[in-house]
Amino acid sequence: MVNGQIFGVKLDTRRVVLLAVLIALQLVVARFAISLTIFRISFGFIVTALMGWWFGPVWAGLAAVIGDLINSLMIGVPGGYFPGFTLSAFLGAFIYGCYFYRQKITWWRVIAAVVTVVLIVNLGLNSWWVSIISHTPFGFHFTARAIGEAATLVIHPIILYIVMHFEPIIRLKDRVL
Repeated sequence: MVNGQIFGVKLDTRRVVLLAVLIALQLVVARFAISLTIFRISFGFIVTALMGWWFGPVWAGLAAVIGDLINSLMIGVPGGYFPGFTLSAFLGAFIYGCYFYRQKITWWRVIAAVVTVVLIVNLGLNSWWVSIISHTPFGFHFTARAIGEAATLVIHPIILYIVMHFEPIIRLKDRVL
């Protein structure tokens, strides 16, 4: 700990409350999803990216872990709790934090962050976790998920860029952090 900072961010009461509100918001926003046959459209990624942008990779990752545990253990998920998805939650938030924390938000940075999350977390790890749980081949899940994730590669960068340049979001960030 240097000058009251842990992991590069000084967490005073206001910041702890904001992080808790973001965790709660992420849980609520993720519940409102559009489920298609092989693809689920959720907007929880927006809050996860904001946590990474505002609090950095480690705090965002830890907040994502807390959110995943609350979601899995208290709210419940189909199939029950699986720790691999908690790791995926941490890594997704961590990656967003690596790309966005204390950085200028550009199109290239947003696209790179989304591509990294999609390839490593969504297609790679999450396909692997589902194959472990379901005792089916990894390739089957990877291929099935790739179709939906192709849409993610187009939609998520546009949404994130717009949100991260939305004046009220920028004012909130500047005011609170």
